[in-house]
Amino acid sequence: MTILEIPVAEAYRSLDDFDVLDVRSRSEFEGPLGHIAGAHLLPLSEIEDRLEEIPGDAPLLVVCRSGRRSATACEWLESRRSGPTINLEGGMIAWNRAGLPSVRPSYPDSAALLEALTSWVGLVGAADAEGARRLLAELFEADGASDAAPTPEALDRMIQRLARRLRASSAPADLDLTMAVFREAITRWSPAVIAWLALG
Repeated sequence: MTILEIPVAEAYRSLDDFDVLDVRSRSEFEGPLGHIAGAHLLPLSEIEDRLEEIPGDAPLLVVCRSGRRSATACEWLESRRSGPTINLEGGMIAWNRAGLPSVRPSYPDSAALLEALTSWVGLVGAADAEGARRLLAELFEADGASDAAPTPEALDRMIQRLARRLRASSAPADLDLTMAVFREAITRWSPAVIAWLALG
């Protein structure tokens, strides 16, 4: 079976013609790559049980992180609905690389950002949830800081150390995009932090 795919720029230009179905997990949907405005979240693992929630006739743009899970969803949906089912080529990674607009999370403080960062480290397979917490704590300790109530500067240094460590092993495809989102969130907390990051 051939899966229909559409490049991100073309999908963006035609967005009003599609119903958008995002098949990632909720934490990914609400995570650093964001999601397409108006997208309906239906994780791939739940599609079979919730098929009735998917519009049957309108063209359906199926989205995930990289385009792999959405291709799987397209294969499964193709024979179960009458309208065309189209995979977003490259997923939200390609969407973000193209600089297209997305609904992004807001991290109001270091606790929220650390929670999201821990979730992301687990998502990309760098560690399980407990291992991710230990890894981040270790990276803070390398700076003489603590993950209990880190300063924005310590948090930024930890993010940079994490990026270096992941690049040295098997860096996920969205590493640079994700680290930029987390570092940008820090700049919104205080003008002093903006000055600090400008030095780094």
